[in-house]
Amino acid sequence: MEPRTETVRRGLRRSGWFALLLLPLLLVPAAAGPTPAIRLGIETLLANPSSLRVLRVGVVTHQAAVTRDGRLTAEALIQAPGVRVAALFAPEHGFDGTRDAGEPVPTIPGRTPVYSLYGRNLRPTRQMLARVDVLVIDLQDVGVRPYTYGSTMALVMTAARAAGKPVVVLDRPNPMGGLIVDGPVLEPAFRSFIGLHPIPLVHGMTIGELARLYNDAFRIGARLTVIPMKGWRRMMTWADLGLEWVNPSPGITDEELPAYYAATGPLDGTNLWNGVATSSRFRVVLAPWLDGEVLAAALNEHNLPGVRFTPSALPHPRTGQGWYGVRLHVTDPIAFRPATTAVYILAEIRRVYGNQMVFKQPRRGRPLFDVVWGTRDVRLALSRGDPAAKIVARWHHGLEQFRRLRKPYLLYP
Repeated sequence: MEPRTETVRRGLRRSGWFALLLLPLLLVPAAAGPTPAIRLGIETLLANPSSLRVLRVGVVTHQAAVTRDGRLTAEALIQAPGVRVAALFAPEHGFDGTRDAGEPVPTIPGRTPVYSLYGRNLRPTRQMLARVDVLVIDLQDVGVRPYTYGSTMALVMTAARAAGKPVVVLDRPNPMGGLIVDGPVLEPAFRSFIGLHPIPLVHGMTIGELARLYNDAFRIGARLTVIPMKGWRRMMTWADLGLEWVNPSPGITDEELPAYYAATGPLDGTNLWNGVATSSRFRVVLAPWLDGEVLAAALNEHNLPGVRFTPSALPHPRTGQGWYGVRLHVTDPIAFRPATTAVYILAEIRRVYGNQMVFKQPRRGRPLFDVVWGTRDVRLALSRGDPAAKIVARWHHGLEQFRRLRKPYLLYP
């Protein structure tokens, strides 16, 4: 028996009876003829959906979970021979991905209900789970801890374990690839829905790899099977995949934006603006009192890997007032370090403009900035005027520990 086959069999034995039913999916040979560079988890499942027959299937998914030919995962499973989709579950932004960040998602009743997992309930209830025998999760993540699909997956797995239901996660690419690990590891005191488990701000894992990590290292203990991709490698960004981009949320409107979101999304909780609600969303850092020429020159002197800065200005959509600052240009997405870049931007603004940069008032006793970063150390260090290099150096030990922790759960070279 080939080593890979035996490894898969051992993992399936640990996952229980349902995983053994999925063994043919993980070992199925590629179809005859030209083989696509990447085969998604959903495509492997559709090649042999027999393991789901006679079961009532609940699907946790959204509009960005599509096959290579553009079919929604939910649609493809509903049309698969013998598969009975009994319920759908929608994460933040809704099943159709049109709801803004933080906007509650409604439950849509019907013969095949669409249950909300972003509103009154963040996880399936026992009543919801009574409708299904197995949960299939297919969500397109972006590789950044505060993006909530990883949290939704973890809570679904937790609820499934309590209800005795198996979980199948269909793997998808991390748009930024699998090499970038950056930012502070979440501290337990800052646990929230935008950060449930101690992983870095940028984790460099696929959603299937995260599921394995959460289930074992963080002791969720669900009966989990991950159906991996074929052909994906850690150095691949979305541009290497030959896949169409479908927006996983209203703000992430092209395949390059996850990297920019990782760098400027964490500025939430300050009085800076990252261009949200404009076509420059996440590509700029602006304030009414910044001088873009000065800030761009100062940042470019640091020669940060994979990024350059130019002056920028935009009218704010609410007031029409001019806001000024810098535009980021990611020149090498593999070398780019988003969280490191964010700290350098903030440290330079603090150095030049002092207390004009402020942190917003605490949210439920904790500043929003701290909740996003998963620690108060970054905010306190910036407030003291610590240089960026000193702040970033404090992450190194935690990142090395995380790299060692995640290694057994990685699926791709």
